[in-house]
Amino acid sequence: MERIIANLDKVKLKLDEAFFYLDEIEELIQEEGYEEEEASRVSQAGERLITELSGLSAKVVELKDILAALSQQEEGAS
Repeated sequence: MERIIANLDKVKLKLDEAFFYLDEIEELIQEEGYEEEEASRVSQAGERLITELSGLSAKVVELKDILAALSQQEEGAS
């Protein structure tokens, strides 16, 4: 159970890194001065990716909470 929680922590860190990289990509696109249509398409793709990553982050937190509750319940039963 502890290994699973540790792995979920690692996943959460990787998701946080992905958000950081998305921010960097957005800044680069703004600096490069792409045409409006290209910038819009990249922005929309970034928004969809952010939505997906946010959903994954929420699921990781939810799973971690469930595992922690199960671990506490298991300890209480012992």
